[in-house]
Amino acid sequence: MPLVDTVKWRARKEALRRRLREDLEIGYLDEDIVDILLKIFDFEGLYTISSCSGRITLIDGRLPWRRRNSTIVFKKHYPMTVDELIRNLEMPTADRLWLVVTGPIIHVSAADLRSSYELLKIARDSGMKHSGILSINREKGIIIELRTGVRLTHLLKIKNQVLIDPSKAGELVNVANEALLDGKERLERLRRFLGIARP
Repeated sequence: MPLVDTVKWRARKEALRRRLREDLEIGYLDEDIVDILLKIFDFEGLYTISSCSGRITLIDGRLPWRRRNSTIVFKKHYPMTVDELIRNLEMPTADRLWLVVTGPIIHVSAADLRSSYELLKIARDSGMKHSGILSINREKGIIIELRTGVRLTHLLKIKNQVLIDPSKAGELVNVANEALLDGKERLERLRRFLGIARP
């Protein structure tokens, strides 16, 4: 018996292709990853489920990975400015304010192990070394996560006590932007391995 029911898998692929087009029309997708998502849909045995091109966030919460009782107070998929950081440092903080940079992440469904293997080889060759299979489901397919190791977390503030020297905020912003752009460079390499020509 095959791992995946290809009839149901293909029906899900078409439904998600329609949703991708709708998300594209309303501007819901990260602009700098759309071409990669469309290219993956072009493969016979693959389609994308969710994605993020990499982002900088400021999170007010006890620990940045805990969603409960945490709030994202700032989010940007492009480099941040010193003014954006300072403005958020001046805002009231309920708990702890964290600066978090995460690299690109793409979730893909594959119809079979061969498609999974080929995509994972491309991902790893492009620098997304933390990629792998998350689960296998008869209807949803073989779920693959494409991920880099790019991540930066820095505690900025506890309640109203700022823990960084605001006069040196520019250095922290530069490092955060450098980490974000390193993740974006992995996306560029993924484009090249997927055969996507940039205009």
